[in-house]
Amino acid sequence: MNTMSYEEMREFVNRFTWIFAKTYAERCPHEYIVKTKIDPTHWNAFENFVATIRSIGFEAAYNHRIGRYYILGEYYYWTMGAPVNETIILNRGKISDYQLVDNTWILREN
Repeated sequence: MNTMSYEEMREFVNRFTWIFAKTYAERCPHEYIVKTKIDPTHWNAFENFVATIRSIGFEAAYNHRIGRYYILGEYYYWTMGAPVNETIILNRGKISDYQLVDNTWILREN
């Protein structure tokens, strides 16, 4: 697996229609894509995107769980921590919905 440039990452995320996570709308609004639901020709890029988050992303907490995050444009991206080749969910949240305080993501009050 290879890491991606910022521009390659932007191109990758713009290829897909992201699914809003309805069950988490109130407590953790975000979107996701599922590797097994996208065209298999993009699976290698999916894994490279995940590898890039793990390689150059930063560590932070959400709901007492430490993870690796990467900010790209107006979103931050994360996975749930499975090995790269086993990861099937890629999540993203709008930076405007959260604030990062003492390396912890906190949902902004509306």
